[in-house]
Amino acid sequence: MRKGRKGELDGAAESSRRGSRLDWGRSGLSPWQRRVAVAVTEAVLADEGAGGDLVPGDAAACERAARWMDDALGRSSADLRRGFWVLSLLLEWLPPFLIRAPSRMSRLPLARRVAYLEALESSRVGLLSMLLVAFKVPLCIPAFEEGAELSATGFDRPGTASRRRLVVASEGTPEGTPERPAEAAS
Repeated sequence: MRKGRKGELDGAAESSRRGSRLDWGRSGLSPWQRRVAVAVTEAVLADEGAGGDLVPGDAAACERAARWMDDALGRSSADLRRGFWVLSLLLEWLPPFLIRAPSRMSRLPLARRVAYLEALESSRVGLLSMLLVAFKVPLCIPAFEEGAELSATGFDRPGTASRRRLVVASEGTPEGTPERPAEAAS
């Protein structure tokens, strides 16, 4: 290890933690916008539990989606960041007008949040539907790129950058019938 000025190694560790040296390292979402992004992702990824009650989306997937959106907006232009600020404001404060809920979107219970997002999606006003799409698409792409969400889409690898495991037929199986991989057989 080469000796250098004090803090030189700390700076390298800091830069590897933040990302590439060419990254801006700027946050694109304010804390309240991040809460809105997580609340939307929880509602979009919500599923029914064993008892028929709503279960919010996986916390890791929601955090991954909000982190990705924060990073993407941090690298974007100031105009796009301001546009998402306005969209976040609208998404947060429209529930009293759309579903008559006297609360902000991020404070609504999960069932009311899902009802609110369904009302936005099925709205006759196209701009309200596009408001939901502006959040839903950039939040769902990273949410479905890893873990259980990725396998739920039918993708057969642990990650999008993982190599595919090929199934090889053995001598004992008829030709054209692949043998099951070892981990799938048990």
